[in-house]
Amino acid sequence: MLFLYLEDMICGAMKMAKLNRAGRKHPRKENIKTPGPGNYLIVTEGIETEPNYFNGIKQRIESLFKSKIIVDKVSLKVEGRGRSTTSLVNEALKLRSLSTYSEVWVVFDRDENPDFDEAIQLAKKNDLKVAWSNECFELWLSLHFQNLNSAISAKEYYPKLNAHFKSRNINNGIYNKNAKNIFDVTFDFVNDAIKRSNTLFDSYKNCSLPTKMNPCTKVQDLVEDLVKYIK
Repeated sequence: MLFLYLEDMICGAMKMAKLNRAGRKHPRKENIKTPGPGNYLIVTEGIETEPNYFNGIKQRIESLFKSKIIVDKVSLKVEGRGRSTTSLVNEALKLRSLSTYSEVWVVFDRDENPDFDEAIQLAKKNDLKVAWSNECFELWLSLHFQNLNSAISAKEYYPKLNAHFKSRNINNGIYNKNAKNIFDVTFDFVNDAIKRSNTLFDSYKNCSLPTKMNPCTKVQDLVEDLVKYIK
């Protein structure tokens, strides 16, 4: 489970007008404010790939905005509890009640969770945003490199990712579920993944149950919302 806090990163740069040699004032520059992301809470079911991925985004944002504006403390807490999807949503609701966030997201997979649809509805009912995947998070990663329209098991995504990593010489040609740099090594292809994921989701216009939408993911909604700060 990943608790990702992206604190408000907003400040301004102001310079006082000074006299030039002719005794005239230099034109005053307008206040410059560089907006950063709001205060996000992201709670994930996974304890490896998803935390590593979103931590990679956090680090990029943090590094970029440190060079532009004052950055409040960014804290990250990873805790695995092996909870089902509904329990994860309830945990996110509890965490939200303890502080103030601009957005709260839950990230989980279909896998073998019998309460997949129920958890998504529970989250939406309580104004949480959901970045779900059916069948697994590796679908989102695979969409960085190819279109996928047929359902496959979770374990079948691994040889696909290994093949893509090898052909593009990414991470020594090996997909490692525990890789800390998973966001960095796939970032160059993130726009392709967002486009493919949206197209895939749109293909299910006549289907209202996420369990019936396989393969499909909504991780792109959260990623697109965050990467706009680092492009």
